[in-house]
Amino acid sequence: MSKKQLRWISGLLSVLLVLFLALPAAAAEDVEPTGEELIAAQEEPTSAPYEEPSEAPVTEPTVPVTEPTTEAPHTHSFGKWMLARAASNKKNGVFKRTCTVCGKAQTKTIARVALVALSRKEKTYSGKALTTGVTVKDKAGKTLKAGRDYTVKFKNNKNVGKATVLVSGKGNYRFTVSRTFCIVPQGTKLIKALPSVTKAILRWKPVNAQADAYQVQYSTDKAFKKGAKTVRLGGKNTAYTVLTGLKADTTYFVRIRVLRTVKKSTFASGWSAAKAIKTITNIAHRIDGQLPLSKRVKESYFDDVVFIGDSVTEGLRYYEMANGVFGKAKFLSAGSLGATNALWKVSESSVHPRWNGQKMKLEQSVPLTGAKKVYIMLGMNDLAAVGLDRAKANFDKLCSNILAAAPDVQIYVESVTPRVKTSNPGTLNNTNITKYNGMLADLCMQRGWYFVNVAETMFDSEGCLKQSYCSDPNGMGMHFSFTGCAAWADYLYTHTA
Repeated sequence: MSKKQLRWISGLLSVLLVLFLALPAAAAEDVEPTGEELIAAQEEPTSAPYEEPSEAPVTEPTVPVTEPTTEAPHTHSFGKWMLARAASNKKNGVFKRTCTVCGKAQTKTIARVALVALSRKEKTYSGKALTTGVTVKDKAGKTLKAGRDYTVKFKNNKNVGKATVLVSGKGNYRFTVSRTFCIVPQGTKLIKALPSVTKAILRWKPVNAQADAYQVQYSTDKAFKKGAKTVRLGGKNTAYTVLTGLKADTTYFVRIRVLRTVKKSTFASGWSAAKAIKTITNIAHRIDGQLPLSKRVKESYFDDVVFIGDSVTEGLRYYEMANGVFGKAKFLSAGSLGATNALWKVSESSVHPRWNGQKMKLEQSVPLTGAKKVYIMLGMNDLAAVGLDRAKANFDKLCSNILAAAPDVQIYVESVTPRVKTSNPGTLNNTNITKYNGMLADLCMQRGWYFVNVAETMFDSEGCLKQSYCSDPNGMGMHFSFTGCAAWADYLYTHTA
């Protein structure tokens, strides 16, 4: 910078200093400047040459301006909470209230319904309308009150199937939720479980109402977790079944439950208590399907028994008359009687047994005896007359006729007993007798009858009737001595269902 420029700047600063010092004084005294002072001031330069600022100018912060209010301060006076929106099972509800002075509003939330649960998922058919408890909770875990917050209605809640529960909101809640529970059939239990060698007869009381099938399960495992087999049996009136393919001398556990199918869905009762059975050891003269050894019964067991048979059974009747071992049992027996001729018409020459002195068919006389158990042994005369197959068919027909006339009786089929050893047995030989007894045992399992294999206690070492048991060893070789009758009676006492 030149000396001339420095002198010019120095002069300008001097003038500015004078003005700075003079201005307050003039303002304080309110004195107008003289003309000479104005001229002198105009002769001096008033500003330096323009230069761009090196930094951006600083902006002062803006202070917000608050508009004055004309509202006088007050304490809010809110009204009652009112329902603005009911809660559902999907959205929260809202309560609202308003200040009566200024109109200010407040809200609070009604938690939505988060849980609708039934206390029971399954109930057993009883013939009456069934209900179950209902629990409703909101999302906060609060339990809602029935009648105040919701109502419950039941539909289809009497018969086996799916019952519907309709839960609907009330008051502060608006929702409808459907839940279901199952109505299952009444259960049953096994009345009898009678094993033979490789088979077992199971009996139960039918559950006619709301049932259309049964399911039987059996296993050597008491918990039914290993090797369990299940058999389904159709028909609500089914009352028995025969398990086959069992192992001899083995303990099995069996149980049963009731089924009903509704709209292609099957509903099952609970399983019955398991019953243990043990199959019979397979030894000579035992027939699969026979009654196993049982606890000896009392004499009164035979009070409602009627014995049906031919001349062999006549021998048992004589033994009873002499010893009185069968309580109040009755007899319908006659010489030469068979299942075949028992189906014939009654005549003076027929061999139908008499009841109270009158000859009549067995289906007529059995109901008159008042018996509940029918022990029937027929076959000797049939095998000799019509052969195995026809003898079995006629036997089946005869028993069916008896059951038609007296449906409440239980049939006990006694095996045909063997004959003593003879040189010329003909077709009525022990081989055919044993074969026929097997056929009768199969028939019993098909029909649900009991097979009493009295023959197994009669054999000697050669498979014939023991000589000491026979009253006519040199004759027909088939009738019983009192010794044989005693063994026969003892077997009946210890082989019952």
